[in-house]
Amino acid sequence: MQTLYNLLVVLHVLSWIVVLAGYLKDVKGPRVNLWMAHGLTVAFVLGLALTGIASASDAVDDPNNAKVAVKLVVALAAIGLAHATRRRPAPNPLAHVVAVLVVANVVLAYVW
Repeated sequence: MQTLYNLLVVLHVLSWIVVLAGYLKDVKGPRVNLWMAHGLTVAFVLGLALTGIASASDAVDDPNNAKVAVKLVVALAAIGLAHATRRRPAPNPLAHVVAVLVVANVVLAYVW
């Protein structure tokens, strides 16, 4: 179970990297692109899977539920904005908001 958990952690981090790379690709004419929207969705699903595995398994430490709840709210806000504004033409200033939410979620993961 630990190996599966570690693999999902790597994929989860890679999905956040995809989101940030998608943002940096269009930073001059900001817009929410497909990489950002799909990367956020994958990161969200993987985060749910990681939380479920950590809660159910004795091989992995139990998650901090308060941290998970805060990260869930931030991720849902980012996903909602990304999918709602993905078809808006550039410049879309909400792309910056999505990027800030993603960075906030990553900072929460490592600082808390």
